[in-house]
Amino acid sequence: MSNHITVEGKIGQDPELRFSTSGMAVAEFSVADTYGKDDKKKTTWHNCTAFGSLAENIVASLKKGNTVIVTGRYEQDEYTKKDGTKGKSIKFIVDACGPSLRWDVWLKDRTADTIKEVFAGAKVGRQMPAVEADEEPF
Repeated sequence: MSNHITVEGKIGQDPELRFSTSGMAVAEFSVADTYGKDDKKKTTWHNCTAFGSLAENIVASLKKGNTVIVTGRYEQDEYTKKDGTKGKSIKFIVDACGPSLRWDVWLKDRTADTIKEVFAGAKVGRQMPAVEADEEPF
């Protein structure tokens, strides 16, 4: 039996990045899955947690209001409430996440790729010619 699910919805608040005691990146964010029509519209909130480089990429790429597609699984945690009784919470553990193109256009910032290409094409050890102070360099 598989516990793997996919959710499409809007991010409720900017994803927050923190690090575990072992140094692993952990991102937490919520996704609102709204369904139905007009007065029968309902929203389910999913508390999402991602780890490692996925967590870092989510925080760097996505923000509140973005429509995303998230795949992963649910895990249930037990905890002790302030009054001493046991409580349960459900977390959505994220395996993959990305922008949904159903309603929005998504453009990746390729600045880093362009910089790498420019430096990869540059000749190592090449120096700019000397320019006099009153002379234009071009």
